[in-house]
Amino acid sequence: MNRSLVSYRVEMKAVGPVFIGSGKEISKKEYVFLNNKKAAILDIQKLYSGLKKRGKSGAFEEYLLYNNRNNLADWLRRQNIMLSDIRPFIRYSLDCENMVVERKNTLQVLACMKDAYGNPYVPGSSLKGMFRTIFLGAEVMDDPRKYQRMKENLKRNADVRAFRNAYLKRDISGIEGAAFRTLNRMGTKAGDAVNDVLQGVIFSDSEPLSVDDLILCQRVELHTDRTEKSLPILRECIKPGTTITYMITIDKHICKLTDKQIIQAVNDFGNNYYRSFGSSFKYMDRLQDNEVLLGGGCGFVSKTVIYPLFGKAEGVEVTQKILEMTTPRIHKHNKDKAYGASPHIMKCTWYQGKTVQMGVCRLEKIEVV
Repeated sequence: MNRSLVSYRVEMKAVGPVFIGSGKEISKKEYVFLNNKKAAILDIQKLYSGLKKRGKSGAFEEYLLYNNRNNLADWLRRQNIMLSDIRPFIRYSLDCENMVVERKNTLQVLACMKDAYGNPYVPGSSLKGMFRTIFLGAEVMDDPRKYQRMKENLKRNADVRAFRNAYLKRDISGIEGAAFRTLNRMGTKAGDAVNDVLQGVIFSDSEPLSVDDLILCQRVELHTDRTEKSLPILRECIKPGTTITYMITIDKHICKLTDKQIIQAVNDFGNNYYRSFGSSFKYMDRLQDNEVLLGGGCGFVSKTVIYPLFGKAEGVEVTQKILEMTTPRIHKHNKDKAYGASPHIMKCTWYQGKTVQMGVCRLEKIEVV
């Protein structure tokens, strides 16, 4: 038995809807709305077999193959097929009562990550990406003098135009290298990835969830003046109240991280997030102790360490420059400083009649196993 390995079982509860995108989309030809509260995702192969028995296979093939503006419900209606007739072909259904999109069943749905058995889950890579940002943010706040020169370089280079994939890449890599690439292995350079201490931290995939743990959410942008803008973007999300369970295994020969240090880093990052960004949205709940932001749709601030590096006032200025350089002018980031927040929107959704922030999760339990 390797006594240098310490494994923690983590239970994390979704406070807001969590979107873990698979990169796939569910088209308007693959789902129907049964009523104002439920959307049904269909098994297209089984539906095809059922339609074949009705002599409708040719018409269905034509519908699928060609650019048809009708959604599936409209097509079925034109074929004199009732929604009750397709219930045997439903793979799963989603709660969708929080949406207000007109003609919503003409939109594609961004699908949640699922395993080979069709069960949603959170990949270990998503968890490690979230925690890596948290650890980096906590580190630069804990020892700001160490990063002063890198901070000045990043601020200066934020004004320099470059290809988006290369923009500030060297500056961010330098900060990460100073924070994590400290192993100094023989025959390597200080900045080599092989010296990264977080190689000693392994995040498992979460335990499988159920499709019953999914809901359909609409993207909502909340502005600092409390105005909201709903967008025709639909996502399969893990619903609030769901427990996400996974393992963190730490090789103490490589990384000395403890469970207490994990919690401290989470709280330091969360407090900075509120001071620097969340406090500008006065009507939203602040992140509480042990809460993190996981998955897609959480926004720029949760994925970067600009605000831990610069604080609120200077951070707004630098973030505005970065967003002006990397996003279309239509987003109007040139006005961020006047709004007192950059970006000047918080990415949210609606749930049970309330505007809630995307991706909020609470660490409920971390125990050695």
